[in-house]
Amino acid sequence: MSEKRRQVNFRLSDEEEARVLKMAERAGLSFSSYCKKMAVEGKVKPQVIDKEMGKAMLPHISHMGSNINQLARKANEGGNVSAAELMAVQKEFEALWDLVLYGKKPKQAKEKQLEAAGQETLEFPSTMTGKEEHCEKCGSVLNIKQSTKPGEHKGQWFKICPKYSKDDKGHTFKWVED
Repeated sequence: MSEKRRQVNFRLSDEEEARVLKMAERAGLSFSSYCKKMAVEGKVKPQVIDKEMGKAMLPHISHMGSNINQLARKANEGGNVSAAELMAVQKEFEALWDLVLYGKKPKQAKEKQLEAAGQETLEFPSTMTGKEEHCEKCGSVLNIKQSTKPGEHKGQWFKICPKYSKDDKGHTFKWVED
């Protein structure tokens, strides 16, 4: 049984109505949907992608889908999918989500900040490689990361337990040999 719906009416001046219409348009919502969302949630996130931008993104999404299908085919045929190939696809998706959610690509700046701080970036679970590996101590699925720390291992991939820390080095850490 569905909830009983109630109609709510309120009055606006011409200026207020114009202002609300403009904000509803920015959010990509109808006047009534915008007012309801504001009344219930207290805020409405502005629409980042309009129809034209969405149409322009379709070829890029199609390209990413093709890349994923090629990697899946390669893995299903028993071939090895390198961490670099997976990371390239992951970066494409992150860039797309940054565009969809924020209208920009903040990951590039964030990665530069992490790199400057000498931290690891580009992380994904080992399950994405088709060869799930677990920590010998706790059984957690290992993540694969790329080192950005200066030195002989910069740019090299490694597998690490999510629970690994400077204080508890008993968890699995090992360099990936491509």
